[in-house]
Amino acid sequence: MTLVASDVRRPGEPLVAGTRPTRSAPPRPTKANGSKNRGFGRWLLESGLYSLTLGYASPRSFFAVAPDSWPGDPAIGQRLLMGELLARGSAGAVAPESDDPPWRRSGASGLWVDALNGFAWLRDLRDCGDPAAAALAVRLVDDWSNREGRWSPVTWKREVLAERIVSWIRHYDWLATAADPEFPARFVFSLARQRTHLRRALRTGLVGHEAVAAFKALIFVDLAFLRDGKHFEKSLDQTLSRLAKFVKRYVLHDGIVAERAPQLQLAVLRHLIDVRSALGSAERRAPPEILAAIDRMAPLLRFYRHGDGGLALFNGAWEADRTLIDLVLARSGSSESAPTMALASGFQRLAAGTSLVITDAGSPPGRGMDGIAHAGTLSFEMSAAHERLIVNCGTFPGAPRDWRHFMRYTAAHSTAVVDDTNSSEITDHGSLEYRAGNVVVDRADNDGAQWLDMMHDGYRSLYGIIHRRRLWLSADGGDLRGEDTFTGHEGRMVTVPDKRFIVRFHLHPAVKATLAQSGQAVLMRLPSGRGWRLRASGAGIGLAESIYLGEEGRVRRTEQIVLVGQVPMEGSTVKWALTRMEG
Repeated sequence: MTLVASDVRRPGEPLVAGTRPTRSAPPRPTKANGSKNRGFGRWLLESGLYSLTLGYASPRSFFAVAPDSWPGDPAIGQRLLMGELLARGSAGAVAPESDDPPWRRSGASGLWVDALNGFAWLRDLRDCGDPAAAALAVRLVDDWSNREGRWSPVTWKREVLAERIVSWIRHYDWLATAADPEFPARFVFSLARQRTHLRRALRTGLVGHEAVAAFKALIFVDLAFLRDGKHFEKSLDQTLSRLAKFVKRYVLHDGIVAERAPQLQLAVLRHLIDVRSALGSAERRAPPEILAAIDRMAPLLRFYRHGDGGLALFNGAWEADRTLIDLVLARSGSSESAPTMALASGFQRLAAGTSLVITDAGSPPGRGMDGIAHAGTLSFEMSAAHERLIVNCGTFPGAPRDWRHFMRYTAAHSTAVVDDTNSSEITDHGSLEYRAGNVVVDRADNDGAQWLDMMHDGYRSLYGIIHRRRLWLSADGGDLRGEDTFTGHEGRMVTVPDKRFIVRFHLHPAVKATLAQSGQAVLMRLPSGRGWRLRASGAGIGLAESIYLGEEGRVRRTEQIVLVGQVPMEGSTVKWALTRMEG
């Protein structure tokens, strides 16, 4: 397990760098010739021989599939017209046919390069309202085709390739308005080569949301070439069958994607809606598994939304674009409201009055789905009406790399941490080991009040400690009571006693907090003027610095409330109450 790299030493002290003790993990099996094989494979892909195979049997016809109807950002489009692309928090010059091609620019942010090569910014150019935009887009598509016709690990990355194929196809009609008569032939030739490589790449196996994006791209391009013969008909049927089988497993029974990440819930639902739309434009019906997945996913996207319309911050999420969330939900066609619980994934939702509590009461994602998973088991977030109060720290793709890593730590979540150690170990290669398994949750309602009783064993192997958290929300939503207990397994004594625990409540940056009642309580004031008070017993209470990465492109300072104590051999319990202040 790893220690949090930005932690609280004592209440009131600032965040400081920590150390990283780990448990001994069994070595991963490796092949002695693995690097040699990978080197040969890359050489082969970059070779002229492989490039020749991509041009085999190019189609002669093209059918524009479901023109893009997602809104673009006119401001980004106008900036691109002036020669600069703003993407993922970075800006860079983009000039077609220049001596400084941007497609593999050294020194540029990798996320910016991915966004540039993905061509999703075509919709920004399209919506900027300038007649010159289509002509610029055509020149950039041609420039990419001329310079990047041969495979490279940067510009032909699988997820980037999939996004580019879909963007090109959906904007073809718009591109054609400013293109010369030879453009369609150049466009189809380049697109066919990219399709060939993507189809081969899918044979090597993709997991999670990347697989959905790749299947979507292959469906789009096969639909575009469908009129050119039975070859594409067979390929389309195979891909639809594979996607249908995949989403049946990948979208859990409760409607949440296997990575358990709100931002991927949004992205994958949007992908599936696009597939349904593209098939509809070709007068085809989507497989029932895809339609069922859309119906299951939409209510769970609503489940993740706070009162302000943004997403809860679990497993690498940020608040996201409220307008886009509204649009995705509208286009899903589902009007089903958010459920109170997601049984397969373990998330729970308490709502009363104007208060909303969302908690992660499930096991972390399994191997292969845990590449961005956070060690935030039993963490919760709370909003009051349209304002966020208690949050997790969150993260976004363009955040500094170290911060993205640190935000996965247990200490970056509103839950309890024992001995400054993550409840699930985050390994150097990004996956989870020794995860908090055996997560148990029980729920009950009583006269409008709601109870949650949860526990996990993430600290059992190290210290013999079980973390149990109880939450109670009053019927009017004005009182949230909590109890965090640290005991031995099945009534036994703690095997490694006197370890420090910290129960954390990260506050949204808009919340102003002050110590009160001689340091026995914390008063919180929201922008609306509403107030909340937190009191606790069984631990010392204090305020410390924190960081909020819930808004894309911004790293904001904020505060956290910390309850600090020790776990003796017989165990320890800390009780706390979060109460709305009237007047």
